[in-house]
Amino acid sequence: MQKCLITICQEFEAIDDFLHQQTKEKEAIVNRLFIEFMECFSSIKEEKLQYPSEFVNDVRLYNEGFALVHEKFKDVQIRYLMLSDFYDFARLTKKYQK
Repeated sequence: MQKCLITICQEFEAIDDFLHQQTKEKEAIVNRLFIEFMECFSSIKEEKLQYPSEFVNDVRLYNEGFALVHEKFKDVQIRYLMLSDFYDFARLTKKYQK
């Protein structure tokens, strides 16, 4: 797994209670990690084939400026859920280990 994705997973662990205790500080972390994820994931080449198409498509459409995807990801909770899905996938497939 790419170093930038590992770093995102490591930092994501610090906000595991986000949905229950949402603060401005945690929102800022989620927003930063989301943008970093969009940039990092789009930079990986053949490694993308190892991930579900939902990640690949959402990142591609977001980075292409697709209006509906941008609207969906304006919500910080949706951003968190995407990061959570990625983190869970990385853990389940053993691409990332604590």
